[in-house]
Amino acid sequence: MFRMIGPFALMTLPALLMCCARIHAAEGEPGISNVTVNTKTVPRYEKFEITFNATGKWSNPFDPDKVAIDGMFVTPDGKAIIMPAFYFQDFQRAFINGYEKLTPLGEPVWKVRFCPTAPGTHRFKLRLASAGKTVETEEQAFECTDNGNKHGFLRVAKENPHYFRFDDDTPFFAVGMNVATLANLGTGDGSKWYASLARTGGNLVRSWWCAAHTDLESQVSDHPQQGLGKYKLSSAWRIDCLVEMAEELDIYIMACLETQQYLRRECWWPKFTYNAANGGPVKLPADFFVNQECDKYFQKRLRYIVARWSYSTAIFSWQFWNEVSACNDYHNTNAAKWHERMGRYLRSIDPYQHIIHTNYGNMDGYKEVDSLPETEVVSTNIYSRRDMGQTSAWYTRVMTSRYNKPYLMTEYGPGHHGKWIREDPKGVIVHNGLWGAVMSGSAGTGLPWGWSNWIDPQNMYHYWKPAADVTRDIPFHKRQWKAVTVEKLAFKDAGKPPYYAGAFFEGWPRNFSYTWVEKPLPTKFRVLPDGEVENAESFNAVLQEKGAHAFSMDFPVDGEFVVHIPEISEGGKPVLHITVDDKKALQQPLPRDTEDPWSYWKHYPVAVKAGHHEIEVLNTGTGQILTAYELTKFIRREGPDLDVMGIQTDDILLIWTRNPQFIWIYDKEGRKLEEQEAGILTLKDVPDGQYSVTWCETTTGEVLARQAAKSNGGRLTLATPPITRSAVAKLWKTMP
Repeated sequence: MFRMIGPFALMTLPALLMCCARIHAAEGEPGISNVTVNTKTVPRYEKFEITFNATGKWSNPFDPDKVAIDGMFVTPDGKAIIMPAFYFQDFQRAFINGYEKLTPLGEPVWKVRFCPTAPGTHRFKLRLASAGKTVETEEQAFECTDNGNKHGFLRVAKENPHYFRFDDDTPFFAVGMNVATLANLGTGDGSKWYASLARTGGNLVRSWWCAAHTDLESQVSDHPQQGLGKYKLSSAWRIDCLVEMAEELDIYIMACLETQQYLRRECWWPKFTYNAANGGPVKLPADFFVNQECDKYFQKRLRYIVARWSYSTAIFSWQFWNEVSACNDYHNTNAAKWHERMGRYLRSIDPYQHIIHTNYGNMDGYKEVDSLPETEVVSTNIYSRRDMGQTSAWYTRVMTSRYNKPYLMTEYGPGHHGKWIREDPKGVIVHNGLWGAVMSGSAGTGLPWGWSNWIDPQNMYHYWKPAADVTRDIPFHKRQWKAVTVEKLAFKDAGKPPYYAGAFFEGWPRNFSYTWVEKPLPTKFRVLPDGEVENAESFNAVLQEKGAHAFSMDFPVDGEFVVHIPEISEGGKPVLHITVDDKKALQQPLPRDTEDPWSYWKHYPVAVKAGHHEIEVLNTGTGQILTAYELTKFIRREGPDLDVMGIQTDDILLIWTRNPQFIWIYDKEGRKLEEQEAGILTLKDVPDGQYSVTWCETTTGEVLARQAAKSNGGRLTLATPPITRSAVAKLWKTMP
């Protein structure tokens, strides 16, 4: 969604950052000269680079309709590969008064980058086509040697297409975060953030190549040599730096090429190069997906991107759009046809066949796009949920059940108002979003937003290390996984009696709702004995003006029904009204008594007797109320108050046990966590055999216990250590 926070904000950059290389028009007869190579011998999966000068008649070196230069390669087995050339300007970098300054270094040149994927002799030559004439250089050769340090390019696995692997069949599980844009220090910021993630074992960043200091073409520029079809060479140079950093740190880049803000009139549309007001082809945002000129320009940008960066094994994927359905007047059929066209074109020009996908801001995307063969990964974003562990687990399960493809939650965070350090200083939501996804069949952790103004200032990187340690070397793609089945969680002390613990549930906020639910949406919801809500995909968290939430539930003992209100609208005078069995239980005006009215964080309990109840929650005033709900003394427990989820296969189990009080809303409200004492966990349907078990605290990485467990007759019993926040158990079968 649109968030004006940190480096994400689109604004006029300080003059110190505005460094524009000259784009030289060419004159004379077509020709190629001064050809040099970076090496005559290159290890497999590393960069072979050709640098040269070119002459001819053209005004825009980025336009392949005017000048198309290609590297023509023949591999040792005789396969012909065409790699486009690209126009390049080198820069010198300096950091002055808190800003990065780039100064053009030397004259622009042309380059071809190629990645050999097999040892042996490779032959190559260059071909230039311009103004109806074609010239070629003499053929040369270089040697590729074997390379045990490189795994190759990343792929969707065939054995289990919910996961990834490298060319050499090494597994890859994404442990990552967004580092979408750079701040004032540019590549200096990138170096800091990439290195901090890598130190903890993180291996994936999502980078936007359409905004701020890595914008190639999208935002208009005051410089006459930048604009539609004329790429920002300083941005491209910074991307070079990021790719090289990633290669050195064993990090992989999800390259997001375009974002919905440029097709929203109230956001960045006035600055979009494709806008007719800026000399572009279209007058309306929705026309972008059906305009042939837009297609041509975007394909030319894809050609440049492939030419400059597809050589690198550090490129995880090409992601066409961020939250594409948020564009003005979004038309799903048109968007699907656009993705099909661009996907097929990109596949035809990328010799390394990097993963291709796109992204949605609504919870479940759109099947017309996500089901395309050109969409190889399904990804969606979510904000403003108060239990991100429950959230990431919920719709990981939904999305992996709908598509036989990898799923990634590519953005999440507290909300759209900023001030996240104040809202969640410890990053409880970060931690929970990582683990809920891992334990529900995602191809990676969730990827949180807020790298520059939340995660890094609060030094939250320690959350990634346990996730990286636990998932490292697990051959996810070589196994078929299913959810663990919990039979029982009991106290280690058998003399302790059962009791009733609390339950928490919430709806989907704002636009983060499901598109595929049947209309009209239900107005009444049944709460099950385990605290889950029937038809939860249809439940909206927002109480509109004169709106109502109606619930049917059975309290096993006397308890409380608690309405949590983390946020109210900035306008109106909302009033919370609660009825229990048609009797008024609470009438509470909600005055704006904070500096930021949307940051409300109050809760209102009403006593409820044991038995069946019909409860209604209304907003009898004006404005909106964002709600979440707690039921005290509702879930029967026979052991520690822990939520348990996980995945298993024939010889590996991953089990996440979390104190249900360890969620963002309770932490924000100041609730203190109580240590849950040791317990005995029994699982069903576990393949028989001996297992080694390692328990790890997921917020610190501390090893809590090492033990052995045995499954007999499909039942496996293991001891749970004392847990205050969250712990994970990793089980490997050691003997049949």
